[in-house]
Amino acid sequence: MPRVSQQHRDQRRHQILDAARRCFVREGFHQTSMADIFSEAELSAGAVYGHFNSKHDIIGAIAEEVIGQIFQVLEPIFTQSPPPRLDEAVRQGLTATDEFAFGDQGYAYLAPQVWAEALRDPSLAEIIQVRYRAIHGLVSQLVVAEQDMGRTTSEGDPDEVAKVLLSVLMGYILQRLLIGDVGPASYAAGLGALTQHG
Repeated sequence: MPRVSQQHRDQRRHQILDAARRCFVREGFHQTSMADIFSEAELSAGAVYGHFNSKHDIIGAIAEEVIGQIFQVLEPIFTQSPPPRLDEAVRQGLTATDEFAFGDQGYAYLAPQVWAEALRDPSLAEIIQVRYRAIHGLVSQLVVAEQDMGRTTSEGDPDEVAKVLLSVLMGYILQRLLIGDVGPASYAAGLGALTQHG
């Protein structure tokens, strides 16, 4: 029997996650059954269970992958050399996140589901905390660079400032989903108005 290549396994895993994501966007985590995922992926139960033990494992894998992709979207913005101004980095970050999250894949519709699920599932909470800490680290580095260049007050703790800016990103996604009255440029302008010195 020929041995299955790692490339084939990776493609099959991606096929399953893609199918599950489509189901979760349409029906939500709890309304989606494993049978729904088998059908959407056009795979047998055995093929899916060969990669994931449960729907819980699939949810964790999707959460880890999506937040990791957000990191990859933000990293080139927040690590530019020379560093961008903080307000410009926030605007670029919101724009890039908006394009990623609200694109055809529907990732933004998964975010509130993942956050809610993490409140009751410590293992999922740990997965997303690790990923969000990486994004927090990116933002914190830029705050330090801004302080070193004298473009922002040196009194603020960079880690605490980064926490606030990360909440801006998460809040943007929620407001865009629930109310729909925001866009990256206007949201960044509103934040800039709050932080401008008179």
